[in-house]
Amino acid sequence: MTDVCAQAGRDPMPGSTTMTAHGGRVSFDVPVGWNAIERAPGELVAAVEPDDADRFRTNVVVTLTPVEGSLLDWDRETSLRDAAELDGYLLLDREDVEVGGHPGTRRLATHSTPAGESVTTECWSTVVDGTAITLALRVATLRVPEMAPLLDALAASLVVRTERLVAA
Repeated sequence: MTDVCAQAGRDPMPGSTTMTAHGGRVSFDVPVGWNAIERAPGELVAAVEPDDADRFRTNVVVTLTPVEGSLLDWDRETSLRDAAELDGYLLLDREDVEVGGHPGTRRLATHSTPAGESVTTECWSTVVDGTAITLALRVATLRVPEMAPLLDALAASLVVRTERLVAA
């Protein structure tokens, strides 16, 4: 699977634009035409594919969370919380990978939405200076084969800058 590594100075993937979050400390590519959700101008926290009838909309979300303890402890707690909060949660795979140039984890899981749709989520996380940075990609499970190349490219575009990293 994809290791999410820093790619400073790179061009965005074709058909996308590079967006920043959290004061420019985190950046990643978003396909042109996706709806950006910003906390404030220039502070992207999520992007969602255009609305297409009644299907689940593929999305990407970036979160920064203050943490105490190790990456392993935080990852374990997050997985347990997801299992408790998400209907039908099933962890399919977990591996140690590099995320934005830092030790990290990748989790692949599935769960059901309140509407009964099966959703697959792939999360790449790292902990830097007491802050957990997570890039979560969610897609309708039946669309994973179709969307996998795009999701891998989005994940590979993640850049994490550590200077003055502060959780929001």
